[in-house]
Amino acid sequence: MAKTETIDHGSKEGLRNGIERSPAWPKVEKAHLRKEPTCACCEPGSYPDCEVQVHHIFPFHYCVDLGRPDLELDDRNLITLCANERARPADNHHLLIGHLGDFKSSNLDVVRYAHRTFLGMSSAEIRNDRRWLAKKAHRLPPLDQMTEAERRALRRAMDRRFPRAKVPHLRQLPGGHGC
Repeated sequence: MAKTETIDHGSKEGLRNGIERSPAWPKVEKAHLRKEPTCACCEPGSYPDCEVQVHHIFPFHYCVDLGRPDLELDDRNLITLCANERARPADNHHLLIGHLGDFKSSNLDVVRYAHRTFLGMSSAEIRNDRRWLAKKAHRLPPLDQMTEAERRALRRAMDRRFPRAKVPHLRQLPGGHGC
């Protein structure tokens, strides 16, 4: 089957907020898909030819804007979800579970929702589920609509969930000079 053109909704949202993807993103995306090639929410084998997309748990443009650009390329911040592209049907877990029905938002609980809460559920089942409806009603606001308090809280959540990698301290040489 010929590969269809996938829409990079994350890139579109980033550009809408004046933020471009890192030039290293295609390489990181490809490596993640080698490690996790199928949708984390689909029943194994349910849509063998569906399109999948690498989804950022914390959207990359939020990360860049809030001072954590490292998370765009951090595998801990990535999950694979199916998309519903032309001629490649799927349950579109990317939109429903990753973004709670709106690509301008994101679901910070996407991993739990994909692996446990909605695992194997169809898009119709998800859209009618009271848990999904409740989460959707309180989804993350778009970056350009966040208050300063929401931005600070989101940055704290990023730092708690994905602490920066520890950088070894420079060894001190005798006489107090660093190397």
